[in-house]
Amino acid sequence: MRLRKLALSAAGSMALIGAMPAAQAIDMEAGDWTFSVNGNVNANYVYSSCDTGAPISFGGAIAGTVVGACNINGPIDDDVSSVRTGLLPAALVFTAATQQNGWDISGTFGLYPGIVTNDDAGGGGGSPNLAPGNNVGLGSTSLDIRQVFLKFGNADFGTVKAGRDFGLFGYDAIINDMTIPAVGVGTLAVGSPGNTTLGSIGFGYIYTDTLSQINYTTPDMGGFTATAGVFQTIDSLSSPSTVGVGESLPGFHGQLRYEWDGAFVSLNAVTLEVDGNDVDTDGDGVIDAGTQIVDDERVYGVDLNYKQNLGAIDFLISGYYTEGLGSVAYLFDSFDGQGDKRDSYGGLAQVTYTAGKNKFGLNYGVSYLDQTDFDETNVPDLFESNQKVTAGYYYSLTPNLTLTAEYSYAESQNHQDDEYDANNVNVGAFFAF
Repeated sequence: MRLRKLALSAAGSMALIGAMPAAQAIDMEAGDWTFSVNGNVNANYVYSSCDTGAPISFGGAIAGTVVGACNINGPIDDDVSSVRTGLLPAALVFTAATQQNGWDISGTFGLYPGIVTNDDAGGGGGSPNLAPGNNVGLGSTSLDIRQVFLKFGNADFGTVKAGRDFGLFGYDAIINDMTIPAVGVGTLAVGSPGNTTLGSIGFGYIYTDTLSQINYTTPDMGGFTATAGVFQTIDSLSSPSTVGVGESLPGFHGQLRYEWDGAFVSLNAVTLEVDGNDVDTDGDGVIDAGTQIVDDERVYGVDLNYKQNLGAIDFLISGYYTEGLGSVAYLFDSFDGQGDKRDSYGGLAQVTYTAGKNKFGLNYGVSYLDQTDFDETNVPDLFESNQKVTAGYYYSLTPNLTLTAEYSYAESQNHQDDEYDANNVNVGAFFAF
């Protein structure tokens, strides 16, 4: 029934996780309305062995050292333990759906809490998933509202989605990453962790992010669908950029997708304009306010994803290329100190094998960030690459409870061939409903 499919659309990420049986939403019928609830609770123990050294630069106009090797707050102990949610934070997703005048209509609210204390995450107003908090007694966690959107459509018209939800670029890679119910690269801020780990973010794909967007998706045409939409532009986390001034045009993204028995292939693209601002005119690593204004820049990104099921074996291959979109997330380290775009690219390869309640997986991811001419002279230690390998075991103790265990090795390198590496082992439990 079309209405039921639309009502359960918010549960799609849970069903696609793949490391455990698909969760079923809890449905309540009231007249012509269907109210659905789904979500998860997860917790992991993570033990990390890390290289110590200079603080890790995460974003910024002139990114020294490397990104993601171990800790964004500076030198830490070689060995660190944390108890935290994994790549996917806990979630509680509500959907109300009905059918009126031949249209399927629904509204969704997705609430994503963490389990660690992060009262001061992001310096008061930043992302609890990026910056670690102040992990002290009498603290509290935070609530990340990732999804607030409506949908309407039918089999002949297609579907319109409007509101805040995950973007198109990078989504197919992360939602099919075997580490999504567990941890993957868990070394980001291990001492005082944020609400999420990295999984393979920045180590094979760029985070899809949650965007304020309006999209249209065509009807299913023999397995083929196309989506096109606009979204609120994002300020650059790498100066030069003027924050909060707005753009004359929205961001644009789109998808071409084809599904057949046990497989899919998708092509996703994104582009947006970024405001220019003051730059580093003399190459000393300092942005010189009021000295020079660079032009607005349009950035681009494209990714290609292929997944195939062959009985008990699943394969995933994903790759991306961007001009000025950055690395790890949208507009991280995307420009040099003179406003020139940096290219980035990478990919993820994964194979999993399922035998009864047991699932074994291995994936490898790598992400690269190119230097500009300015960087070669002025930022020789700019982050160059992240790569990692994860071996995972996922056991479905019950249809709704999965026990997880992973080992990940991560290595970050800058353009001077300095290397930082980290090993982490994690065990945890993932309950989905």
